[in-house]
Amino acid sequence: MRQWTRTWNLQNLWSGLYLHAVFLLGGVVVVDTDCSPERLAAIMNCSKHERHTSNSDYMEGGDVRIRQLFSRTQWFLAIDDSGNINGTSDPTNCHSILEIRTVSEGGVLAIKGVKSQYYISMNKAGQLQGKRIYNENCNFKEVFLENYFNAYSSARWTKNGKEMFIALSQKGRTLRGKKTRREHVASHFIPMKCREEDQRVD
Repeated sequence: MRQWTRTWNLQNLWSGLYLHAVFLLGGVVVVDTDCSPERLAAIMNCSKHERHTSNSDYMEGGDVRIRQLFSRTQWFLAIDDSGNINGTSDPTNCHSILEIRTVSEGGVLAIKGVKSQYYISMNKAGQLQGKRIYNENCNFKEVFLENYFNAYSSARWTKNGKEMFIALSQKGRTLRGKKTRREHVASHFIPMKCREEDQRVD
């Protein structure tokens, strides 16, 4: 029985690593092969916003990552210029380039659209909204899952003691936090390093 358990865990480990590699490499291949020069230029232009963001003093100095969050439901999390949050299937969509900044210890961070300059926030009812000005509703806890995905729960709000997560449905729509769970695939994301980050002009 002990040997079977060890073998099963090893298979899960390798399958998880393989899945993670497929997602990461797959995203790079799509960007390399399907982008027109205009689209690639648009992605590179997104990085220019990152250096000009205005943050409050308490956010300065925090660890900053420029990433795309790719959902297990096959969508990239995006925030458009009106502050609307949804999923896009286009890996070259500039609105899917996100600034993920650590704001306090314990894995608490803020997520902001690099192009739109809107923060992702969650209100008491679990609804996701774009906010121009950072506040406590913009704080999320980054949870590292056993399946090599990450989940992002509100650091401020819970529903009946249960965490509420950022989640994208199978149709790329945001879900209310009260309908989400840590184990739901809609709540699982892989942070993908943006191609433009390697070519950023400071």
